[in-house]
Amino acid sequence: MAINRVEIKNFLVFKGEFAMDFCPGVNVIIGGNATGKTTLLKYLWVKERGLDPDSFKDNLYWHTPKYGVDDYDKHPLIFIPVTEMLTHSKGFLGLNTRFEMPFDQTEVDILAFATSPVTRELTLNAVKTLDKIKDVIGGEVRYENDTFYIGERPFSFEASGYRKLGLLWKLLRNGLLESDSVLFWDEPENSLNPELMPVLVEILLELQRGGAQIFLATHSEILASYFDVKHKPDDSVMFYSLYKDGEQIKADESERFDLLVPNNLTAEQVELYEQEVEKGLG
Repeated sequence: MAINRVEIKNFLVFKGEFAMDFCPGVNVIIGGNATGKTTLLKYLWVKERGLDPDSFKDNLYWHTPKYGVDDYDKHPLIFIPVTEMLTHSKGFLGLNTRFEMPFDQTEVDILAFATSPVTRELTLNAVKTLDKIKDVIGGEVRYENDTFYIGERPFSFEASGYRKLGLLWKLLRNGLLESDSVLFWDEPENSLNPELMPVLVEILLELQRGGAQIFLATHSEILASYFDVKHKPDDSVMFYSLYKDGEQIKADESERFDLLVPNNLTAEQVELYEQEVEKGLG
């Protein structure tokens, strides 16, 4: 079931009352630092697991009760953190089970999902998306001896952008990014070559066509703009700008990225252009 709305009151950077409505497809969230983008994604992630976010807001690492992948077999809640974790899979989950390791729970959980068994049945939409990713990264993703590979290449020797797409391939192959799943992704553009951004956007749009709901927190004007350019009339895409009004966080929303107000991503481009013009005029 899609997340339609969130209401927050006095939670970390969200002073007072805050509310946002979401679309059932791709929700692209922008905003300056300390405007609550990551906090919002984590709040939704914890809340949708049936837990109380207030009990975790003073915990630096957001440790939540551990669970198995089977607990979310029907409605998976996937959170992809900024930190790339599949390269560090060797022995990680075993150590985390034995010791209280200082890792954010999202970093632990994404490995648990990526190492889960592959699904026996795939929809046509999943097969189409898997083939597209495979063509880009040059092979299928496999997990053997506690290590991830793209074809015969270990993740540690692979380009960072291919690792990102490889993670999507593995989650999809494991049956975790299809109908009724929710994907939260913090800064998907991090370490991604700009030439791969339109590819990533096409993949995410295809996932929402298959019934997945997606939440992205981004600092990339290029990534956000590609959603504007590449989505089809029947696609569900919304853009949100988080900003501070005094101490309170507020949000603007639009079906068009260029109509967001304020838009700190386009504002920086304008500022750069004006400085270039000023420099050129001496």
